[in-house]
Amino acid sequence: MSSEEKDFSLLKRRIYLDRGLDCDQYKENYLKRRISVRLRATRSADYLEYLMYLKRRPEEYKYLMDEITINVTQFFRDRDVYKKICEEVIPKIIEARKEMGSRSLRVWSAGCSSGEEPYSMAMLLDHFYKGELTNWNIRIVGSDFDKNSLKRAKKGVYADIDVMDGMDRARYFQDIGAPDTPAYKLRDDYRYMVRFEEANFFKELTKRRFDLILFRNVLIYFDRRMQSKILSSIAATLSREGFLVLGKSETLGFELREKFEPLYPRERIFRLLKENEQAAGIAGRRKPAGS
Repeated sequence: MSSEEKDFSLLKRRIYLDRGLDCDQYKENYLKRRISVRLRATRSADYLEYLMYLKRRPEEYKYLMDEITINVTQFFRDRDVYKKICEEVIPKIIEARKEMGSRSLRVWSAGCSSGEEPYSMAMLLDHFYKGELTNWNIRIVGSDFDKNSLKRAKKGVYADIDVMDGMDRARYFQDIGAPDTPAYKLRDDYRYMVRFEEANFFKELTKRRFDLILFRNVLIYFDRRMQSKILSSIAATLSREGFLVLGKSETLGFELREKFEPLYPRERIFRLLKENEQAAGIAGRRKPAGS
């Protein structure tokens, strides 16, 4: 092991001890790219010098955590995914819940960053299913590792907004900005539909049951071992025949294909298989609905 790799390992160890973030679960190239941004910002020549910088100035951790856990998000990102959720997934969930005699619908947006994704789901359900879901108990949870992102999400104020075709922006957002400073606040009726929580995916995931879990563009930051561990926990968190949505560049590991059916592979939408289906190992033999 080179001296540079030893120093990199020391830095990862210090980050874990000081902040509880297990850097070994991230892809190494990704981690080095993000940390290099802070090396340049602090004018540190190498990992060892940056480690000394962190010891002298622990306030630097705020910027380092923001850099490592960076998320790029927007309202209704990947319109085709939301369209498929609206037209195919939600009707299946509603039908299944009715068959069970239940009038509840639970959605989890994991890695929600500043809240655009769970708020998008709130607006989607209101616009397309408000009449059908009258008197239903709808719960939308947004979770993220970054406390600062969650604070922004709870405020529900954005400089840039967008909605699906046919939606009335004024129904969902109030213009509170100045002529040279755009700002839009999500109206309270929809802001209160979402509850935000801090979540650490390295620890045991919640034991609640969700009908739909949006876990998009989160797995790419973890190695295969941790991806498998997280997805296995998610499988235990989904309700019977619940749905999982991954990011466009993400795939399930081979060992998880017996748990999930790729219902709409183009949009990376998977359905949790029943226990008897998992035992029969039919996931790989079914023809995906989106093929």
